[in-house]
Amino acid sequence: MNPEKRTRISAVPAALLLLAAPWFLIPLESQSPPPASPDPATLPARDSHQGLLIAADPYLTSDRSQQKFGKKHPYAAGLLAIDVFLRNDTETPLRINLDTIELRVEVPGQQRQRLESLTVQDVAYRLVLPNGPAPRERRGPIPGVAGGKTKEVAKMEDSLRSLMLQSDVVGPQNVIHGFVVFDVARHFEDTANSTLYIPDVSRFGSSDKLFFFEIDLKPATR
Repeated sequence: MNPEKRTRISAVPAALLLLAAPWFLIPLESQSPPPASPDPATLPARDSHQGLLIAADPYLTSDRSQQKFGKKHPYAAGLLAIDVFLRNDTETPLRINLDTIELRVEVPGQQRQRLESLTVQDVAYRLVLPNGPAPRERRGPIPGVAGGKTKEVAKMEDSLRSLMLQSDVVGPQNVIHGFVVFDVARHFEDTANSTLYIPDVSRFGSSDKLFFFEIDLKPATR
């Protein structure tokens, strides 16, 4: 037999073997792991006392907001999204009243503003219909939306739940984080004159309250 022909024939089974190999034996294209959450103690905007550290990371560019939230994102709708980190260094669970979180805006020469954080429903509604009327009640159900938009709002709401700060309890020696969102009417430049105010933190199962937290956001804008 011709040696060249013999070499060609013997190579065929090897090729077939490779095609028939189980998928898990074939190396997959390497993928970058998701970025790890930063250590809240390294974030420039933070406040810490009584065993609790709270840090804030505002999303101040369209690109960053879109990368995190997708095509319809807070920045595009004029909303300021702040990733809030809570690190409990105590041996007791701590509870945060999420309904009392505020953004306090104090621009020199202008009247002081106190903005309440938006609910998941509020944010979903504004992302789906950024030019539509705002919900009339902050904590109530969203108004009916014509044109089949209700399902789109509900879908957006589902996607936001994993991103926004929903848990109000931080376990002992634990860290949680999630976004709180404020309607700043596209005045993102005012973030440098804003403070994230968290007044109601208590030890779980106790009336013992911690001193309020004020996180100056100016360091995070530099």
